[in-house]
Amino acid sequence: MSIHLSRGGTLRRVVLSCDVAGCPVQSEPPPIEAWRSDADALSWARDHAAGWTSDPVRRTDYCPDHARFSEAPAAGHAPPRPTASVRDSFGNPLDRDEYSERLRGRLGDADGFGVQARTLTAAQAAVAARLLEELAGVYRGESLGALAHELSALIDNRLRDVH
Repeated sequence: MSIHLSRGGTLRRVVLSCDVAGCPVQSEPPPIEAWRSDADALSWARDHAAGWTSDPVRRTDYCPDHARFSEAPAAGHAPPRPTASVRDSFGNPLDRDEYSERLRGRLGDADGFGVQARTLTAAQAAVAARLLEELAGVYRGESLGALAHELSALIDNRLRDVH
């Protein structure tokens, strides 16, 4: 939950946390009277957090730098889907579909990561395949999930060929 209520003292404090993965930004708008309901306190905080946006359907809040994530997508466009841990040089999350395309492009390049190829043990490869399947399950129906599933299947096939 991105909003924390504190009932200590005569005023209720509400702290908003940005719901973009890895974003540490928080805001504490002015407190509100203790007798107000939770819904009223939350509404007050959102109304008084300068530059912040919220998405009531997904129950998320976004700092001014990530406000675009609460905007409804234009007709025919997918909503922004930020990566959980991959960031650009400014520290902003990448779009998962763009990141997936970038990774696919590197797969076609024999030396895409600029390092000499090394071999994983069978156990390491099996664990990597399971982690990729977990990622595929989290991003089911997205290009990043499809890529993870394809790589997992490729690793599994190679493991079967070896044994």
